[in-house]
Amino acid sequence: MVKDFLHTDKKIYDSVHGFVLFDEFEKELIDSLPFQRLHYIHQLGISYLVYPGATHTRFEHSLGVMALASLMFDKICKSVRPDVFHFVPRKGSSDYSYWRRVLRMAALCHDLGHLPFSHVAEKDLLGALGHEHWTLKIIESQYLKPVWDKLRKAPSYHEDLIERDIVEDIKKISIGAAKWKEATGKTLTPWERIVSELITGDFFGADRIDYLLRDAKSTGVAYGLFDYHQLIEMLRILPSVDRGADELQLGIDENGIESCEALLLARHFMHRRIYQYSSVKAYNFHLRRYMLANYSKEMLTNVDAFLSLSDTDVISALNKAAKDPSLPGHSDAKRVIFRQHRFRAIALSDAMTEKDLIAFKTKNKLKDTEIDWEFHMAEAPIDRLSFPVSRRHVIVQKARDCSDLLLKVPSKKSNWVYISPERDLELINFLESWAP
Repeated sequence: MVKDFLHTDKKIYDSVHGFVLFDEFEKELIDSLPFQRLHYIHQLGISYLVYPGATHTRFEHSLGVMALASLMFDKICKSVRPDVFHFVPRKGSSDYSYWRRVLRMAALCHDLGHLPFSHVAEKDLLGALGHEHWTLKIIESQYLKPVWDKLRKAPSYHEDLIERDIVEDIKKISIGAAKWKEATGKTLTPWERIVSELITGDFFGADRIDYLLRDAKSTGVAYGLFDYHQLIEMLRILPSVDRGADELQLGIDENGIESCEALLLARHFMHRRIYQYSSVKAYNFHLRRYMLANYSKEMLTNVDAFLSLSDTDVISALNKAAKDPSLPGHSDAKRVIFRQHRFRAIALSDAMTEKDLIAFKTKNKLKDTEIDWEFHMAEAPIDRLSFPVSRRHVIVQKARDCSDLLLKVPSKKSNWVYISPERDLELINFLESWAP
């Protein structure tokens, strides 16, 4: 047994969670250049042009994720069912202290690899692995080596745990099981998967919970607020319904079903009013086109080049381009900076296909500069609602079998078309008259 080596003698006041406590090792990471860069990466990209309060950053979000994930870890290690007892470390043990440390460091690291304005151009510039690929590179870089060297020298790290590589564990927990397998070909153990899901999980992950709460508070759109304290209180480690008793999943006690319903509804309404709001989509469209005209995958060749880019650099370049017609991306920069003649973003009917839009574009002789669109793969509701629910008499069921409301909340993103203001009436007439 070891003494828990989280001496929380330092704190930052957060607008969502109040005081966030951290120790000397976490301070080293927070003070590092890669983490300080997050001060200059907006959480909601350029959404502040529509919602003026949306100026919060990945910096405070990452602190919030660490705070939430720690609460969740403490809860799932305290309320343990007999059938998963042997998987879970006891509070006060070396394993407990070690994995709590890994979790907190991974929470701080999980967003280090974001490009300026977060997700706006990452799909195009970062490829399939996304920002998680750069998160791994930054964790491995010279910028964080002093942090890891100091952490490895901590006395309590060496007791009973010398065989583990703490940096390797931080990396895998920070990006999640799927991305870790894509990047390395390796899988996580059942316990490692649980710890990682506390951060990256699609339903219960602290990342998702914090951004809903923070985005709602910052924008003033209250739909994203829900009783997350109740959700955490009812969180459990449960045996998988599909994969057998030796596979673990984050789940919920049956008394927490209502908090899950509230979370899913909050997520749905926040997508409608912020993330998938037409004005936000239009500005993101222009910013994305500007960034693709001025930045390329080839420019992001090393960690130094990557970390040199932040929102402030892009905004500075955007201002110059808006005033100089000779610079790449001038047209889109002008539409963002001067808010003039921006494209109209219109959500499409589920039945409409890319083939329909190509036919419209051809018939009306639209140029590539006058119309664009994006289609998303439909999300399967069954996947998101497969988490287990602990019922009385130690019965475990899937969430979709315990709540009619969960099944009724829409889960897919809209498909979008973007049209220049000079041609938007033609598109509107087409959409109104179109029939599958």
